[in-house]
Amino acid sequence: MVNRILALAVASLLVTSAAVAPVAAQSDRPSWSGEVFTQLETGFALYNDASGELDLGPLTSQVENKRINLYVSDAGETAVYSFRITGDGEILDLRESSHDGATLRMETDRATIAHIADADSGDQALARFETAATNGDIVLKGEQGDVVAQVTWFVLNALKGLLL
Repeated sequence: MVNRILALAVASLLVTSAAVAPVAAQSDRPSWSGEVFTQLETGFALYNDASGELDLGPLTSQVENKRINLYVSDAGETAVYSFRITGDGEILDLRESSHDGATLRMETDRATIAHIADADSGDQALARFETAATNGDIVLKGEQGDVVAQVTWFVLNALKGLLL
């Protein structure tokens, strides 16, 4: 009798853990993260068509040649992506995960990403990005763990109204 109860308990545990494991793995990323990744690919491709013309004033040099982790939030959930910006302003190496070597942190919401991705041209995507960065819909900061970048971006964000 004890062996039968033990066998049923182990079988129940195995069935329960098999049913729960996929749910736990899927909850690591919001259900909408794949859609946003596609929007980022579209928006970045449009942006790259107009790259080299990014004008964030003195802030431009602070984003070029940098690896950036992008945090996109919606309804209390956040998905993280990473990319790098070259010296000529091109966005490369988009990933659907954070990057340990990122020095910058970019935060925005899902609606802002959709607005940029819905642009009709590279120039329009670039203008939408610049506007979002200027008005605070996209916020740049130093990534956690990079004290120099955190202090630099704290000061730059405090002076943004004067610089842009």
